Amino acid sequence: MSVVAHLPHRTPTLTDTEAAHPPALELTGRRPLTAEERRTAETIFGEFRADGRYREYVLGCLNCGECTTGCPAARFYDFSPREMLQIAAVGDATTLWDAMQEKIWACCQCYTCNMRCRFGNDIAGIISVMRELSVRHGLESTRRVLAPFNRSLTLLMTVGTQVASDMIQPDFFRDWGPFAAAGEKSWDADPHLLRQAIPIDVLQTTTSSWEVSVQTSLELFRIYEEAGVLDMLRGLDPDLTEMLIDIIEERREEFEEARTRYHSQLAAMHGPVATFSG
Repeated sequence: MSVVAHLPHRTPTLTDTEAAHPPALELTGRRPLTAEERRTAETIFGEFRADGRYREYVLGCLNCGECTTGCPAARFYDFSPREMLQIAAVGDATTLWDAMQEKIWACCQCYTCNMRCRFGNDIAGIISVMRELSVRHGLESTRRVLAPFNRSLTLLMTVGTQVASDMIQPDFFRDWGPFAAAGEKSWDADPHLLRQAIPIDVLQTTTSSWEVSVQTSLELFRIYEEAGVLDMLRGLDPDLTEMLIDIIEERREEFEEARTRYHSQLAAMHGPVATFSG
C-alpha cells in the first residue's frame, strides 16, 4: 500500500475569487499576469527555448548550490544563480517572466557561478540571453532598471568603454595589490602606499590609451547596426537611440572631412611618396 494513502486528504475549498487570485500571490507581492503580459511571456519563453545558445548553456544541474555560494550578488540581493538555471531548465513562461522583471539585473556577470559549476553550465550566459530578450521585447521593468545607466551606455556605444581615463587614480583603489588585500597592513606596508605603486608609465599613458579614433567609433556603430542592437535599443529607449545616431552622424561627417583634407594634402605634395603595406 502506498505511504501517502495514510496521509489526510484535504479537499480544496477555494472560492472563485481565491482561485482567480491565489493567496500565495498576495503573500509574495506578486499579481496575476494580464492577458497581454501572458501572451508576451509565452512569446519570450518560446524564443528563449528556441535560442541556439540554450542547448549549449544549459547542460544539467545537480542542484548543489555551489554557484550561489560563490555569487557576490547573492550576498546582497534576492538573487540566486541556481534559481536562474532551474528556471531555464524546468521553468515555464510565468517563472521566466517573473525572473526577467528584476532578478536578472542583479547579476554582475563576474562568471564566478560558471567556474564553480561541476557540470559546466554557462549560468551567466543564460542570464545574458534572458537580458537580451527583455531588451528586445522592451519590457517596462527593463526600462526602469536601465534608465540610470544611459550615460554609461552612451559611452560604451560611442567609444567602446564606459570608463574614462580620469577614473584610474591610485586613491580610488586603496586595496589594490596582492598584499594590500590581506588586511589594513601586510608586509609592514600601508595599502595606500601599495596602491601608489602603480607604475608611473602606466599612469602617464592612461589618457592616450583611452583615446578612441573616429574610425573606431564608426566601426563599432556599424557592428551595432548590423547586429540589430540599435533596433533592440530603439524599442527600449527611442530618445537615447536617436541621440546615439546623432552623435555617430557627427563623427561620420568629421571622418569624411578628415579624409577629404588628407587626400587634398596628399595631392598637393610633390615628389615620390613612400607607401607601406603589410
